[in-house]
Parts: sequence; C-alpha cells; structure tokens
Amino acid sequence: MAQFRVEFVLDQASGKYLAELYDPENQQELIVRTEALYPTQASAVLGLVELFKDAILKFPKPDAPVRKKGKPKRKKKKSAKKAKRRKGK
Repeated sequence: MAQFRVEFVLDQASGKYLAELYDPENQQELIVRTEALYPTQASAVLGLVELFKDAILKFPKPDAPVRKKGKPKRKKKKSAKKAKRRKGK
C-alpha cells in the first residue's frame, strides 16, 4: 500500500501552515502543496484528512460498472449528394 510522506510547513509571510504531499515511490518528488490556510499545525492535519475523505467519497462503489471515456462525437459532414440537391433547388 502506498504511503505518502506529508510535511506541514509554517509559511513565514502569513503565519499559517500548509501541507506538502510527496510521492510514495520517490520521496523527494513533491506531488501537491496546499495553500497556507491553516492557523495551526493540528488544523492543517485535520484539513488534509478532510481532503482525503472528500476524495474517497467520490470513488465509485466496488460493484459499480466501469465507465469508459468514449471518443468525443464528431459532427456528421453533409454528404456530397445532399449538397448538390440543395444547390439545384
């Protein structure tokens, strides 16, 4: 199971905390950084937990059918015959 490294950093300019998430396979690679929104480190932890909970609630149920992304539908071009008929009218 993947384990993210998370660091909570105090932003000196705002005095608030932000969270940084690092890639589980490459611990030096930063995946995402939140904005400095949190007044305390504890609130940053809770904010990150909420972020994950919200994401998990959007996952499809295990028994749900797999949705495939189809190619965008193209507009049908008018055939040459139809174009000629219209010109003749």
